[in-house]
Amino acid sequence: MPDESSQPSKIETEQLLREMTDEWAKDLVRGDGGALGRIMAEDFFFAYPFEGDDKEQFIDDITSGEVKVEYLNRENVSVRIWGNTAVATGKDSARWFYKGHDYSGHYKIMHVYSLRNEAWHLVSVQACPIS
Repeated sequence: MPDESSQPSKIETEQLLREMTDEWAKDLVRGDGGALGRIMAEDFFFAYPFEGDDKEQFIDDITSGEVKVEYLNRENVSVRIWGNTAVATGKDSARWFYKGHDYSGHYKIMHVYSLRNEAWHLVSVQACPIS
């Protein structure tokens, strides 16, 4: 039986996931495919609005310049944890372009994390435009 005293507390895990969510947003603006790849699981899925939804296509779109994020401001991040699964939600204001089209605006976001091999990984992101 694992020693529960060596396990991070719920508050520590929530803080880690908030930091991962924040780092992912910063890496997106920087266009840092390597850093994004370290946060994202191999079976990552992006739910909206890109044509390529898997990890490889998403990172390729970022590093090739198909997706260009000028800024992304994230607020009201909330984290909920259920065992080996966690969800972070929040609101984004962003100026970004995909294949030359302007998709700037406000979004409700959801990041889904999975605890695998004692490490959290981002397995899915959904971004829904809000008016």
